[in-house]
Amino acid sequence: MGDADTVIQTPAGAQRPRLQPHSPGLVDRTWYGAASLRSARWAGEQGLSILSGNIVAGEGTDDFASAQRALIREYRGLVAPERPARVAIGRVIVPFDSADAATRRRYRAYAASRHARTLAPQGAKRTLFAPDVVGTSEEILERLGADPVLADVAELRLELPYEFDFGDYEQILHDVRHYIAPRLGWQPATVAEAVAN
Repeated sequence: MGDADTVIQTPAGAQRPRLQPHSPGLVDRTWYGAASLRSARWAGEQGLSILSGNIVAGEGTDDFASAQRALIREYRGLVAPERPARVAIGRVIVPFDSADAATRRRYRAYAASRHARTLAPQGAKRTLFAPDVVGTSEEILERLGADPVLADVAELRLELPYEFDFGDYEQILHDVRHYIAPRLGWQPATVAEAVAN
């Protein structure tokens, strides 16, 4: 913590301040949420990985994908070459392959109620929103395949709507695990891999 010259005096002598208890490699596991060029710049300068979700600042553009790609470029231009420079993007993904007809209608109505906010910058900070990705697994895979930002990153984070019931989340996660994630290259971890991580 602090810069290279920062020390604290302890009964054991001068020491570099650090998070206690010390966790070697913590910086390699720390992610920072980046929704603006400023936050992407800061994360890159600190050597942290970044997460950028379905909300970004419209800095110089009214297009969500262009704004998100710009902050990823900004980050990658500043992170030190020896750092991992991991970037993950998030999308609200709501598959309904195993949902009943009423639930499918409710999910589509939810996405439709939020669609207008994706058409233009919102508020004084010009906030841009990505459209929710709702539909069958085939429809979702097609939309993800056309997402220009997803082509720039290796990690996709599933974002869930806040307003749904527990049963909805179970159904959504089931469909993602069985119908979407494997088609995107995900495989469940073995017991040995899970223990090692």
